Parts: sequence; C-alpha cells; structure tokens
Amino acid sequence: MKRFLAALILSAGLVMPAFGADDKAITGKVTFDGQAPERKPLAGISQDPNCSKLHKGPVLEETVIIGKGGELANAVVFLKGDLKGEAPADEAVLDQSGCQYVPHVIDVTVGQKLVAQNSDPFLHNVHTLPETNQPMNRGQAVKGQKDPIPTKAAEVFKVKCDVHPWMSAWIYIFDHPFHSTTLEDGTFAIPTKGLKDGEYEVVVWHEKFKECATGKVTVKDGIGKIDLKAKPKAAMVGADTEKVITVLNNDGKPACCTDGSKCGKKVEATVAK
Repeated sequence: MKRFLAALILSAGLVMPAFGADDKAITGKVTFDGQAPERKPLAGISQDPNCSKLHKGPVLEETVIIGKGGELANAVVFLKGDLKGEAPADEAVLDQSGCQYVPHVIDVTVGQKLVAQNSDPFLHNVHTLPETNQPMNRGQAVKGQKDPIPTKAAEVFKVKCDVHPWMSAWIYIFDHPFHSTTLEDGTFAIPTKGLKDGEYEVVVWHEKFKECATGKVTVKDGIGKIDLKAKPKAAMVGADTEKVITVLNNDGKPACCTDGSKCGKKVEATVAK
C-alpha cells in the first residue's frame, strides 16, 4: 500500500495531498464505459509565438482524456454525505505553464490555501467564474507571480484566461477533505485521516460528463478499495463546445495585451463551455 501511494504522489506532484509514511487512503481506478472521443490539437496555441515555442509538438485538448484501457483522467472522486474533517495544511497550486493550466482539474477543501501561479515569462490572466466564492480576474505579468484564489465555500467552477482563450481549468471545492482527482492512468487516492470506519457513497464528477459514476466503499482501519466505471450519455461526447475568437496584433501578440487599436489576424479556438 505504501509503495502504491508513493507512486501516486510522485506522479501527481502538487495536485494530490502530501501523504506521510503512515497515512492511509481509499484507492482505486476510474475507467470510461464507451467510445473515447479523439483528442484534437488545441486550436490557437500554435498561432501564438510565445506559446508555440514552449512546445516541441502539437498540444492536445484536455476536456476528455481517456487511456487505451479506458482510464479516465481529470475526474474528481469524492465521498458523499454529512462529513467533517480538517482542511489540508499544504498549499494547492493552479499553475500556468506552457500556456496551459496545470493541473487541468484541481480539488481542494474549504479553507485550504489555493494560489494561481504564472510559470511563463509573459502575461496571463486568471479569471474565475464562481457563483458563491468571490470571483477573481487578475493579470499575472511576471514569471513566478502568485495570487490567492478564495476557497470560502464549497462549489465547482471554471477558470479561464482572457489572454489565451484555449486555456481553461476547473476547481472543485469541498466542505470536507475526502476527495481526489484521477491521474492519467485513472487512479486516485482519497486520504482518510479523521474518517471513521464504515460504508460510504463514492461519486465521480467530470467536467463534461458531470456526476457519471457512483459506488459504495467499505473503509476499515482507514483503508478502502473501489474501482468505478463512468457511464456518460453518448450524446454528451463532443457536445458543449463553443468557438472563441481572439485577435492578434500585427506583431503576433494578443490584442488584449496592448491597447487593441491595431489588430491583425483572428485566431479561432474551439473550447469547452
């Protein structure tokens, strides 16, 4: 178990909670039951000179990432019910690197410190779209800049960059600490510190498929195991997209980075709603 958890932590970086040697968890894998949609290159990113030079090859869109064995990435797995627990002490980071949000989906607990960070040497804009928490719309022009994202209430909301319209991420805030986000191999690890032994309902949420799987897990001595199969409606695959147009100045920079008075070519990008 410890070796398995260590592998998850190393591959997840800042996304998942920092497990100690004696920490326990509910572990498992989420797979997709259905035909996986083809991942297409992110439209627009290759047209931006600042962004394109940071990648050797095409950058694929991240709305639905499914492995060869059906492994579903970026799915939030959580326990449902009247649960209580302390917010993790570790800082969660929503980074902007290579003109992408990293991670694409991040789960945090109410009261946990969450910051937006710019790791690129040029301007980004962090624009959150919550309904309950205080919204944030802030430019980050300096590499290494960090700004806090409010986490005072439980909800899920989208984040976008007004400078680069293909950039998007999702933040899921919970009022308890029993949640996790799947890695590219579909695996997850929900920490169980402070969780009483018993049977719990487990729910899987995905940005496109919403709540797409449920199950029951038995926790004993802080350890549980459950694999879940996401069964979204076929009609949802490929839906809920919109075309966004950004205007580049003649020097190749987005118009919104300057005064926008001298605009050049338009770049279309199809992104998730």
